[in-house]
Amino acid sequence: MTEAVGIAGNSMDRAAKTRALCERARDSNVNEKTLLATDYLNHINEIVMLFDLVPDAPECLEDCKAWQPLSYQDHFRASHIADRDLAIEAYDFSPPAYKEPFDQLVGEMNRLVAISIEKLDAALAEGNEDVTRMIAERASRNLQDLIGQASAVIHGTDHAVDQAQIDALMEF
Repeated sequence: MTEAVGIAGNSMDRAAKTRALCERARDSNVNEKTLLATDYLNHINEIVMLFDLVPDAPECLEDCKAWQPLSYQDHFRASHIADRDLAIEAYDFSPPAYKEPFDQLVGEMNRLVAISIEKLDAALAEGNEDVTRMIAERASRNLQDLIGQASAVIHGTDHAVDQAQIDALMEF
């Protein structure tokens, strides 16, 4: 019986903590409904900009290779935005209807980056400028699509990720 009360108490504590975080999120960079922040997407936008440079500046591929995925909380730990501590704390309390598709989209973006870098490296090694440009443009466009989907989730769209659509984005 004591264990059941402890479990119920923990879920009540979690619900109270979630409500408190939602309240703190009002008028901040953290969405009060999803407890997620769009600032994280700036990290992905960095690699999009690098992909856009590769066809005209192939040496930028080294910068692409140096780019590393960051977890949501690690991104904010390195951030200087005013609401960084709230973003870090609130992430674990984001409702599953938002956090799960968001995390899936982030995983897919990271996978797309890795695939794109491999393909760009091969195209540049072959000296094929047309293929390099096509891969870079497609990687950029597909990442922008995933960023848009992640932004929608952050803003409260309980968006079910369509795995078939994501898989199509990975094909070059």
